[in-house]
Amino acid sequence: MTKNILKTVLAVVSMGSLMAGCNFDQPEAGCFVQDATNWYAKYDLVSEPKRADGTACTAQPPIGERLGIYKFVDPDHLDKPTLTIRPTGLVSLGARDSGDPSRQTATGQFSAEPDGDDFCGANNFTAATVEAAATSTAAATTVTYEFSNVRVYSAPSSPGTQMTGELKWTKDGCTSTYVVRALWPAAICIPGSTEAATSCGEGSGLNPDFAAECASPAAPNCGATGDQVAAGFTGCCIASKSIPSFK
Repeated sequence: MTKNILKTVLAVVSMGSLMAGCNFDQPEAGCFVQDATNWYAKYDLVSEPKRADGTACTAQPPIGERLGIYKFVDPDHLDKPTLTIRPTGLVSLGARDSGDPSRQTATGQFSAEPDGDDFCGANNFTAATVEAAATSTAAATTVTYEFSNVRVYSAPSSPGTQMTGELKWTKDGCTSTYVVRALWPAAICIPGSTEAATSCGEGSGLNPDFAAECASPAAPNCGATGDQVAAGFTGCCIASKSIPSFK
C-alpha cells in the first residue's frame, strides 16, 4: 500500500466517513481485526489532568467514544501490517483543521501473528491530532490522542472484537492518561434494564459470551436514533472486565 493510498483513505472529515470505504482486497496475516467505524471504547482514568508544570486542569475526553479501527497489509510485506485508530473526538473537530487530514489518525505497527495469549500487539503509534481553528461559536483548540501498548484479542472464538491499550490525551496543554477497553460492535442499551437484549446480553448485537454492561447515561450515545433514545436507549455497552472480557 503506498503512502498516497493511505493518505487518501485517512482523509475523512465527518462521522459518516470515520475511516470507512477501505474495502481493499488484500492478503490476511494471522492477526485479525474487525475493520469498522463502530468500535466503542471506555476510558478508565489513570492520571488526573495536569499541565506540564504539574498544576491541575479540567480538560478530559469523554468517558467513552466510538473509534474507527482498521488493519492494513502491504502484499509485499505481509509480516509488517499496520493498525490505524481514529477517535470520534477528532472527527468532530476535523473539518476545522486545514492541515493534512492523515495526522488525525493514529497509525502503528501491528503484529503479524498472535502471541501465546491470543493477543496481537500494536505499538509505535503516531500521535493523532487536530488543530481546530476558531469559529464564530467555538474557540480554537488543539486535541491530541497518543495510543500505546495496544493489544487486540484475536482468538478464533472472538477474532478481533476486543481491544485494550493505553491513551495519553492532551487538550490545549492539559494532559491525562487512561486505560482503553474497547468492544466491537458499538451496541446501544437501556441503563438499568434487566432484559438481555437491552442490557448488553444476547440479542444486543454483541457476542453473547462477552462480559459487558450498560454504561451510565453520562456516557456518549453510541449511535441510537432519536426514536431509540426516546425509548430509553441512552447508554452504550462497555466491557465489564479487563480485556479480554468474557463471562
